[in-house]
Amino acid sequence: QDITKTYDNNDDDNNGNDNDDNAWGYQTCTEVYQPMPTDGITDFEIPYRPNKTEYFQNCRQQFFGVVPRPDWEEMHFMGSDIGITGSNIYLSNGQLDPWRAAGIQKQPRGSTPSSSIIVRTIEGGAHHLDLRASHPLDPPSVTAVRAEQQTMMRLWINQWRELHL
Repeated sequence: QDITKTYDNNDDDNNGNDNDDNAWGYQTCTEVYQPMPTDGITDFEIPYRPNKTEYFQNCRQQFFGVVPRPDWEEMHFMGSDIGITGSNIYLSNGQLDPWRAAGIQKQPRGSTPSSSIIVRTIEGGAHHLDLRASHPLDPPSVTAVRAEQQTMMRLWINQWRELHL
């Protein structure tokens, strides 16, 4: 099975029979708007201009009338005040990940290195390397980030328990 087809929002191979198979497609319609224009000059892609109207119509049709929210991700996760309003967030970017440019690369405005918003770049890391299963060939940088992620999640869970239980 070609997993890229399973999660491609424009692919309707599953005919809506298994909602779990197209979770990424649903998420790109409701929260993580993905179509990005390309020009073939400043990137290595074939020139493409997304048609938002058509994209949204496809989302509504494929996901039973769901209302797309193309700015939801930016409004909730990447706004200029995330450092003031956010907490308990661990942001990691692989140094080799081409998507890194779209991610938060430094401590957000309004936060400090000691706040609960942590930003790390994984040297020698690719897209989501820290979220995948460990492997003997993992670079030490990803092993260190995974350990820090676990430590921080345990800390945040314990802090919540102290406040609420």
